[in-house]
Amino acid sequence: MIIPIHASNVGASTSQHTFPPQLAQFGSEEVILIELQGSLEAEGDKQGQTVGKLRIDDATKKSTLRIGHHLLEGKLVNLPKPLAVLHRRPSDTAADGDTSMNDADEPDSKRPHAGWDVVVIVRRKMVFSKRPMPMMDRVATMVSMESKMGEGGK
Repeated sequence: MIIPIHASNVGASTSQHTFPPQLAQFGSEEVILIELQGSLEAEGDKQGQTVGKLRIDDATKKSTLRIGHHLLEGKLVNLPKPLAVLHRRPSDTAADGDTSMNDADEPDSKRPHAGWDVVVIVRRKMVFSKRPMPMMDRVATMVSMESKMGEGGK
């Protein structure tokens, strides 16, 4: 089976595209890959949750990602080979999931016109290769100091 891949919008502005939630848009014209060591675990429904706060120093290409009480330090690097992000194009027929064994016998003109669209080309990635550093939140520090002061006054 030959599946067409369409690349008509690759050079166009990324503002025309609606990206899946798994992609991070860096600036207004570039999508980057984020590489973490380990896994992210979120409780409950993940839809619409904020993962963390990302800061990037343009001069040094260093980045920090704060997730909860953990701080990760990373760097922005070029990929050895660019990656294409593909989005599956819906077929022209109803997607009932029923596929027959006779699909190989049908001519290409009778098959549904499914395909893939190249959404964007990813050329850089943000690598967080070190273990996260624990962070104490300023509010948590103030509360612990107040509780120590309260204990001393008893």
